[in-house]
Amino acid sequence: MNFIFDIDGTICFKGEPVSQPIQDALFKLREQGHVVGFASARPCRDMLPVLNKQLHDCLMIGANGAMTYYKHELVQLHSIPPSILEELISISGAYKASYLIDLAWDYHYTGDQNHPFLAKVDPEGRAASVNLTPETKAAKFLVTSCTEPAALHQALTALPISIHHHSDEEIVDITAEGVDKMAALRQFGIEEGQFICFGNDTNDLPMFLHAAYSVMIGDHPELHKLASAQINIGSNIENQIVTMLSELSTQAAISP
Repeated sequence: MNFIFDIDGTICFKGEPVSQPIQDALFKLREQGHVVGFASARPCRDMLPVLNKQLHDCLMIGANGAMTYYKHELVQLHSIPPSILEELISISGAYKASYLIDLAWDYHYTGDQNHPFLAKVDPEGRAASVNLTPETKAAKFLVTSCTEPAALHQALTALPISIHHHSDEEIVDITAEGVDKMAALRQFGIEEGQFICFGNDTNDLPMFLHAAYSVMIGDHPELHKLASAQINIGSNIENQIVTMLSELSTQAAISP
């Protein structure tokens, strides 16, 4: 079976690396013949620091589905069309918004260098902050701050883009139209009913709609309607996740 995990708020908490007990459970899944993959709002380079190096060759779907890496290689990139990228930059200027643009690996940032979000961007120095060129292929456009958020959002809704909101952040996360985690799974060859997923937020909805089995971490009202199971946030959440993985691994192994 394919096991697909969101990262932040799902198996990674408070920005800390995935705990050893959960990583051991992921190793065991692989030993039992299951496929382990990760699907995150983070670009793939920023998924690596919170995962053990032994998991870096797994399927990695980053930027909410805009990029896919497998065995350390980029296998898919859905970039924002250049004309749309120009409009996003223009709109950001009009509403005094700062932004970060993720490329396939590197990034471009405008704004306060002390913004707390920057602590999450390439913490291990794997990439470079680059200037934009006409050849830039932007995987994701992330608005990090804005003086007129309501007006900005109204302007953005007129564009052919995908807007991904995160319930615990004010950041606006933008990719090309039609991009989401489930679309990336399909492009990789994983279809409806062929995976088990764990998630906690709105950007996991497309996966929950098509999973054979889905596990919601915490309590999200939209995911709640679709989730096969729920694990509440608490002091023993990691043990609960490990126990759930053990049970699902066994069930998946004996399913026809």
